[in-house]
Amino acid sequence: GNVRELENTMHRAVLLAQGPVIGAEAIELTPLRLDRAPEAPPPAAPASAPTPAPASARPVSALVGRRVDEVERDLILETLTHCLGNRTRAAEILGISIRTLRNKLHEYRAQGVPVPVLPGQPMTMPPVGFPMTGS
Repeated sequence: GNVRELENTMHRAVLLAQGPVIGAEAIELTPLRLDRAPEAPPPAAPASAPTPAPASARPVSALVGRRVDEVERDLILETLTHCLGNRTRAAEILGISIRTLRNKLHEYRAQGVPVPVLPGQPMTMPPVGFPMTGS
């Protein structure tokens, strides 16, 4: 339940994010209890101080037509590349556990997707018993 909710929240955040960085405005959390009165919304940020998107930012419209698992894979791999293969840091940035990140990378390797590694480490191959693509 909790892992699925986290994954769904992450998927929504990726789709709602304005650029390569997921801001708080892209994360929609469901209330823990519905029997409480709703809290007042936080004050809006001043309109005079918008956060500019980096020049390399892709518009959200570029995600339309792509499957969520493809967007998630690209986000994970780009974050891992950004962190120079440091999985702990990538997991922190993505807001997922290191275990979830390892499981995702294991899936990608099994599909034949190249996974970035720390500099100086050999590229890891899929475990024995997993088919390689192109075979």
